[in-house]
Amino acid sequence: MQPFPPASELAHLIGDTLQQVRLDPDSCQFIFERSKILTILPLEHTEPDGTLWRYENIAGEAGPSLLHRLVGRSVRSLISEGLVLTISFDDDAQLRIFSDLEPYEAGTIYGEGGLIAF
Repeated sequence: MQPFPPASELAHLIGDTLQQVRLDPDSCQFIFERSKILTILPLEHTEPDGTLWRYENIAGEAGPSLLHRLVGRSVRSLISEGLVLTISFDDDAQLRIFSDLEPYEAGTIYGEGGLIAF
């Protein structure tokens, strides 16, 4: 739908702790203490040791996920680079969420900054 907003508009995510990861048939939700992110596009999870896991949001066809390892971790920083949002956690793990320029929403971010569609 559109690129991610500048990192300054997503600063409310910094310091927020991930409470839950929900895997739905065609989306993934990240529930933080004060915010929520939903995405329908594939995402990437990089563990602290550099191991990269790619997760496709396709029910019945998705590979294994180790996203549960992010639960309980706090957001240390984030980088917004157009169609890629990189969230870094306090243990050096990273989560990359992607957007696209298709006519439909790729996801939403909801929190203190209001509702942001990407």
